[in-house]
Amino acid sequence: MQYRTSTSLRKITLASTRTSDTAPAAEPTGPALLESVGIVFRLLDELTLARRPLGVTELAQIVDEPKPRVYRHLASMKQVGAVEQDPLTEKYRLGAKLVLFGTAAAEQFDLRALADPYLTRLRDVTGQTAVLSVATHDSALVVATAESTRGVVISVKPGNRPATHCSAQGRLVLAYLDEAAQQRVLRRKLQQFTDRSMTDPAEIQARLALIRERLYEDADGEVIDGINLLAAPIFRGRDVLVGSIGVIGPSRDVPSPPTADLLGAIQSSAAELSARLNCNIYERLLSNAGLVEKG
Repeated sequence: MQYRTSTSLRKITLASTRTSDTAPAAEPTGPALLESVGIVFRLLDELTLARRPLGVTELAQIVDEPKPRVYRHLASMKQVGAVEQDPLTEKYRLGAKLVLFGTAAAEQFDLRALADPYLTRLRDVTGQTAVLSVATHDSALVVATAESTRGVVISVKPGNRPATHCSAQGRLVLAYLDEAAQQRVLRRKLQQFTDRSMTDPAEIQARLALIRERLYEDADGEVIDGINLLAAPIFRGRDVLVGSIGVIGPSRDVPSPPTADLLGAIQSSAAELSARLNCNIYERLLSNAGLVEKG
């Protein structure tokens, strides 16, 4: 956690976490995933998360694949520019060609632009920092925030990858992975950040079922004592999870369980964003219970 001070604002920012619970993901629906394609994207995932060059041995251990197989994939990826190899250390890093892919993807689908007015509205309604995260295979990535205007601000940096097992955004992603992908995550050593961090696989599995039923999650004090993040999932057509929107703040202001007004504001934003992406899951699952505000 970082502290930034100024004459009118004291800002508390959650730093990016990289924990050992991150695991390779499988496609949730559709045709069977080609093994070679799956390995390529698992390698890209790990190089992205590491934020530093990695060697063949280390990557093989992380993705739990034989070293010769990992080497062959990296060699092919290097040929097409997906990765680059340091000539001195022989370690691999993401290739510059991926920047072109990322730019093109952002131009075609930018959830940040779509969600921007909803982040502002959430911040203004709740007084807390609003947070937008996207689902990236088996983890969540914070991509945008609308920071609280209060004197003491609790925020989270874009680029942060919260721990999958003990964060609201992470468990939302985990809840909509297929069972095999969930098990790969839960077999990893799950770091305990505080006494309240959820690390028991059976408890997490039960929580995932609850998430799918109620369409929200929080993680009060699970990463940092006294801080909670409450979020609701965002879907596109066919109920495919694309991200989440929520607020972060002191536990006293973002309580667990949440107040009806706070939860309603967050789920309303998530429902409207999902509807704009051609998904009416909130209307189908929650409207009869009166949990989603209309208008």
